[in-house]
Amino acid sequence: MKLLFSKRSPLSVQLFFALLFALILIVLDVNYRPFKEIRFYLDTIVSPLYQISNMPQTMSSQFHEMSKAREDLINENAELNKILLQKKADLLLLEHLRHENNRLRELLGSPLRHDEHKMAAQVLLADKDPYVYQIVLNKGKSDGVYNGQPVVDEKGIVGQIYETAQTTSRAILVCDYQHAIPVQVLRNDISMVAVGNGCSNDLTLDFLPNNVDIKVGDILVTSGLDGRFPEGYPVAVVSSVKLNINDSTPIISATPTADLKRLRYLLLLWGDQGAKHEES
Repeated sequence: MKLLFSKRSPLSVQLFFALLFALILIVLDVNYRPFKEIRFYLDTIVSPLYQISNMPQTMSSQFHEMSKAREDLINENAELNKILLQKKADLLLLEHLRHENNRLRELLGSPLRHDEHKMAAQVLLADKDPYVYQIVLNKGKSDGVYNGQPVVDEKGIVGQIYETAQTTSRAILVCDYQHAIPVQVLRNDISMVAVGNGCSNDLTLDFLPNNVDIKVGDILVTSGLDGRFPEGYPVAVVSSVKLNINDSTPIISATPTADLKRLRYLLLLWGDQGAKHEES
């Protein structure tokens, strides 16, 4: 069998016949319908090879899109989490503000004497000494605050101003060991003195007669005998009435009406002593 291109054929002859053969195929493909059908079947047969050859690029593009989409989802998720945390923080702040607003409403709506001058004050600091029960307020001499000034909340007497600075002041609580306040039983006007016994304990009542008429649940209010605290403000509720075994003297304890462990906003009162202080 004689080959079309023998080993001895020149390269130019081989190129000529190859180009001629290609030109004939092109002419036949353009002008004769059977060749179009043959090309269609050939393309159908070869098309899987196109897909296989294009598969690495397709997979690379898909992987890139998936990675980009995953990165976008991670970023979007992080941003949404940040927004969610901010919204939760805003809700917490709103809840805190609502709580403070309610406290202020209760404080300003407390049954205080409307003819007395009063000023709202905020607690800045509570003393951490276990034997000293004092707080620092955000009002001072520049606001007219004076030593001995009564401090109350919406439930009753909290204490009195102990020291003053220009813009702040320090108040001693009724439960402090150094604090004493003249009180009287609201039921029968019996007078006595309520002495602090630490904020973990109830107040102790001193200067009591042996036959004192006092019961558990009696309300103690300021008597006004010291000229410092106005008369009639709630101080404590009698919690215990006992007798000393040795000399039969009464041992009486009373729980402060003010919530001394949760002080936030308070009121400073100006009584007669405050008016004299302002005039001086």
